Amino acid sequence: MFILLPMATFAREAPSSEAKPAEKNTAAAKAVDAAFAPATLKIQNRPIVTLRGTMLGYTPKQRVEAAEARIQLLIERGETHPVSAVARPEGMMVRIGEKGVFFVTPTDINELAGEGIDEVGNRTVQNLTQALKEVDEATHGELLLRAIGLAVAATVILVLALAVIRRVHRWLSAHLADVVGPRLKTLAIGGFTQHIEGIILFIRGVVGLTAWALVTVSLYLWLTFSLTKFPYSRPWGEQLHHYMIDGIKAILLTVVDFIPGLVIVAVIFLITRFLARLARLFFDAIESGHVTVPGLYAETAQPTRRIVTVILWLFSLVMMYPYLPGSDSNAFKGVSVFVGLLLSIGSAGTVNQAVSGLMLMYSRALRVGDYVQIGETVGTVVALGMFSTRIRTPWGEIVSLPNAVIVGTTTKNFSREEETGGALLTTTVTIGYNAPWRQVHAMLIEAAIRTKGLMKEPMPRVLQRSLSDYYVEYMLGARIAEPQTRVAVLDVLHRNIQDVFNEYGVQIMSPHYMADPAEKVWVPKEKWYESPAKKGEENR
Repeated sequence: MFILLPMATFAREAPSSEAKPAEKNTAAAKAVDAAFAPATLKIQNRPIVTLRGTMLGYTPKQRVEAAEARIQLLIERGETHPVSAVARPEGMMVRIGEKGVFFVTPTDINELAGEGIDEVGNRTVQNLTQALKEVDEATHGELLLRAIGLAVAATVILVLALAVIRRVHRWLSAHLADVVGPRLKTLAIGGFTQHIEGIILFIRGVVGLTAWALVTVSLYLWLTFSLTKFPYSRPWGEQLHHYMIDGIKAILLTVVDFIPGLVIVAVIFLITRFLARLARLFFDAIESGHVTVPGLYAETAQPTRRIVTVILWLFSLVMMYPYLPGSDSNAFKGVSVFVGLLLSIGSAGTVNQAVSGLMLMYSRALRVGDYVQIGETVGTVVALGMFSTRIRTPWGEIVSLPNAVIVGTTTKNFSREEETGGALLTTTVTIGYNAPWRQVHAMLIEAAIRTKGLMKEPMPRVLQRSLSDYYVEYMLGARIAEPQTRVAVLDVLHRNIQDVFNEYGVQIMSPHYMADPAEKVWVPKEKWYESPAKKGEENR
């Protein structure tokens, strides 16, 4: 009776003959597919077995409905023990007591999952036995009352746990700065104390996430425990329990799988770190002069060390990449491609600056401590980096110049002039034609000799740069021993020039007039050697 009924129902659900041929064929195909789809037998909400094949013309759905009807009839009669599976030519016949309720045929086996008919039969017996026990349990009032009591107790414990989590979270949020702040200050290194507020804010966020995680875990455990106490909802609770166990197991197995790769990564990291430290010691020895290597200079030792260190770490990163967790995943590969694209787009200007920095370092055009003039910027080089050079001006300003700008600009290194006899310091004055040039030369040289910081050997020199319409332009040149004092020495030199010219009554003001004066502007021969000029020194 239970078998014929589904077939009759299936016949009534056949598509109407009045439908269009195409729609009829489509609807019929869908109805056939739905009818022959795998069906799962459930008793008391517990899955027993999934039937996939037909038997004697009955679809899986019809077989499941017939089996449910037979089992329910036996439950009503109280014939629920024992459950067994007996081998038959058709497959495994599942029995309750001595009465067969359904067959598990070879067509019901999921061969892709590697199942066998004996394995499926035994599992079916276990599931059906457990389901029938839960049916009996549902009829005992004292067991239900015990389940309700345990669920209420679990609920009380949940409420208390949530209250404790909430109170601890609120206390930590209110007192985190007082508890963590003093300890962070004791760990202050350099400017670390400037970021304490940000670190406390980060810790507060971690505490909040931890609190929400504890709340979620508590609710999950409570729900799993409560569902397993009642027969009908027990399969759901067991499923949640399996999800949790499977998740933890998957995480642990993943960690275990990652351990060999992480060990290799750690070994590569330690070897690279050792080689980087060895390179640092080697190049420090070159910089200090204890080790001499042809082609390596003290000023290029540190840039070379940085380049070697970067190459070592890049090489080690390439070696570590295959052993990193998740390196073979599509997500990891996508992130790698994205990072590479960003670097390729944004590194055009950076590479230009870096190459310019290497040119400056290895051409030895600049060194830290050199007194230079780059364009309109004058000062001492305080840092020569890969991308920019910092210069401290005589007024204490720090000017940062991109290396590409320095390479494309004329650079004057006063410190390198020191290697050829001292840096040259020059200044210019304009004097009218009525002053004997020999006297002007002598006064400028005397002012240079009086100036502290200018070298006496070689002697200062005076050159007449031009004979303008109204005056003569004189340039005084002298060597300075310490280029970094250039501005201060030039200031003293200008004072001495004014003092010397005032002592000998020669005005520095350059004459300008609209017409020729009444008398000629010239110097008689008897005044050619006005003091402090001396005969025979005019070519000095």
